Amino acid sequence: MKKRFLAMLTLAVMALSLTACGGSKDTPPKSEGSTQTPETKTEAPAPANAIPIKIANYYADTHPMNQVLNDVFKPMIEEGTEGRYTVEIYSNNALGGEGEYTEGCRMGTVEACIAGVMLSDQYPALKVINFPWVFDDVESASALLNSEEISSILYNTMLDANLVYKGAVVNGARAISNNVRPINTLADCKGIKIRVPEVSHFVSNAKALGFNPVTMSMSEIFTSLQQGVIEAQENPPTTLLTSGWYEVQPYLAITNHQISLDWIAFNKGFYEGLSDEDRAVVDAACEALVAEELTAYVASAEADIATLEENGVAVTYPDRTEFKEAGAVVIDEFCDQYPAFKEIIEAVRGMQAQ
Repeated sequence: MKKRFLAMLTLAVMALSLTACGGSKDTPPKSEGSTQTPETKTEAPAPANAIPIKIANYYADTHPMNQVLNDVFKPMIEEGTEGRYTVEIYSNNALGGEGEYTEGCRMGTVEACIAGVMLSDQYPALKVINFPWVFDDVESASALLNSEEISSILYNTMLDANLVYKGAVVNGARAISNNVRPINTLADCKGIKIRVPEVSHFVSNAKALGFNPVTMSMSEIFTSLQQGVIEAQENPPTTLLTSGWYEVQPYLAITNHQISLDWIAFNKGFYEGLSDEDRAVVDAACEALVAEELTAYVASAEADIATLEENGVAVTYPDRTEFKEAGAVVIDEFCDQYPAFKEIIEAVRGMQAQ
């Protein structure tokens, strides 16, 4: 079984490489709101007695996250368990917004999920995964957050939420798009209504930069931009492209204000109910997801910015220094407020200094 399992991983990675190098970026995905039309796939039906593993996320079908879930994670688990389990991927908020499907995973109605922010006010150590001005690039952020030292803190934290932490996956370097004006300096941010998640440190950072933050679910962004409820949003450029928001966002500023990652986790009862053999398969699939999704994201990031420009988005590159000086005070504020966050930030900074 081990030989078949390794063979399947090799084939999956080859398939992913072809996908990442293909022509999908030449034609932007069609969208209605943030809903994508998935590609038609022909798949062998799962065995009648296969146990489903539902995994939910908020990414569009064409995002590298869902490409790797389909091309690597799913076949590794299904092949590795010899058909005892089948993976059902619910992308693009198909099971509700991040808060809803995260709660479903805690309750056990969803076996696994990929999320990043909705538990962080309740469990402040989780804020490090998505906090502004902590990391400078996705590679170093992924290495630190998946290190044994930081992973153990996140693992123990998430057990209290009835979740088993299985690694940090890359969302990307967050940038700011808007429909008001190009952003070249910090002063250009003043007064723009920007959507942020319903999480305290996102709101604090937006205010520190001069924005007028409005909190809402990711699934509401497109319609709210169309209706003028908000004028801006902040996400990695790949998300701007694959979700179709660029259609109503003519300006993009590459601020890299947050090197944003998400966590993958399983419902604690489900994970602990797996046999030792099947748990090893799931662990290996999660490790592969972390590694291959990082590779896929890096491969697509620059090309996605170019595609946005080709489709009429004006891209600017503000001096990150003045933005960081204005926003970095949020780190100290939250360290003072949350001892658990201070502990993990000090651990990260110690590793960054090595």
